[in-house]
Amino acid sequence: MKEPTNTTNKPEKTGNKTAVLFTVFFLIIIFGFGILSFANLTGYYINDETVNNEWTAEMGNKLETDISSTFFRKFSFVNLNGAVRRFFRQQEMNGVVKLNNGYLTEPLEICPDESIRDYVHRTESFNTYLKNRGTALLYVSPPYTSSKWDPELPAGIEDYSNDNIDRLLASLRAAGIDTLDFRETMAADGIDHYSMMYKTDHHWTTEAGFYAYRYLEKYIAEKTGCEIDPRVADIANYTVTKFDKWHLGSRGQRTGVYYTGIDDFVLIDPTFETIVEDPYGVTNPIHKYFFITEYLEERDLTSRYTYDSVLGGPAYLGHYKNPGSRNDVRILMITDSFAKAVNPYLIMQFAEVNTFYNGSVTNITPQLIEEYDPDVVIMLYYPHYINQNSGSFDFNFTDK
Repeated sequence: MKEPTNTTNKPEKTGNKTAVLFTVFFLIIIFGFGILSFANLTGYYINDETVNNEWTAEMGNKLETDISSTFFRKFSFVNLNGAVRRFFRQQEMNGVVKLNNGYLTEPLEICPDESIRDYVHRTESFNTYLKNRGTALLYVSPPYTSSKWDPELPAGIEDYSNDNIDRLLASLRAAGIDTLDFRETMAADGIDHYSMMYKTDHHWTTEAGFYAYRYLEKYIAEKTGCEIDPRVADIANYTVTKFDKWHLGSRGQRTGVYYTGIDDFVLIDPTFETIVEDPYGVTNPIHKYFFITEYLEERDLTSRYTYDSVLGGPAYLGHYKNPGSRNDVRILMITDSFAKAVNPYLIMQFAEVNTFYNGSVTNITPQLIEEYDPDVVIMLYYPHYINQNSGSFDFNFTDK
């Protein structure tokens, strides 16, 4: 197909003065808001709102980050920018790419084969250690935003997320490691890939988390032969509440509410009695830790933490027990925030779930394995972690 020819129209001389005046006016406005932002930055707040600046070294220059995060009425400017870009059908904004179907993504670079081989070798050594002591290992891959079979990528955009997943999973399977690919199961079950992902967020939906749990429950039951409480995997035992246009995810925060819209948020809350023992030995219903509905009392589109906060915030990490479990199965989860939509159901079903962040796998040592004595280890990794310099596979286990 012939590529369109780029053309440049020279403005008429009569429009030069208007263009200059508009530019000056716009710069004055930006300068004024910059002064207000600097006041926020130096502690002289224009209003009573405080700024949540999560600066890390990876974000670059701290001063620039402080300024951008405290910019007066920043969210309004982002919304305006997103609205204009949508009007002109621009597919990229602030590092985010809009797919042809409106979903927002961040294309991933290719993970070199050398890195894949290293990750598989380290995981294979880990698997050998576990297998020798009778512990099962399962590597789980959730989908990335762009579908393997219907990528919806705009012309000229390359995304290697699915290619990275394919090569890693193929190599893991060749090494004798159990894998579960939710891209494949959704396709086999006739489920639309995009219906399981948020348009504005990198996470999968709460419905996807519940769907994933049912597959994990089946795998664990087959591996351990344990008794299962049938209520946990039956959606009839939950109250499903939809909060319309409630969730503006991590990518939506960078593009505004008008660029592609706002996501609904669905809460899947058990109606049966639950009891959970936290790492401090305190017992409470699961709502106390993993279905925190207070964050659904008032909609706040300037916060991207609906998914994270409602599903337990940082509470999903750590060691939780289920005193009412019908089995004594212990699970070790090595994962990221995708597990927030899965862990509540695992904890409602099995005796113990101990969760570690996959960015700190050096804490997964032979001593920890021997002390905790898991029946099943699950590695559930967001595809972003399959990259050239990932530390999420830095296990230090020797083959036995």
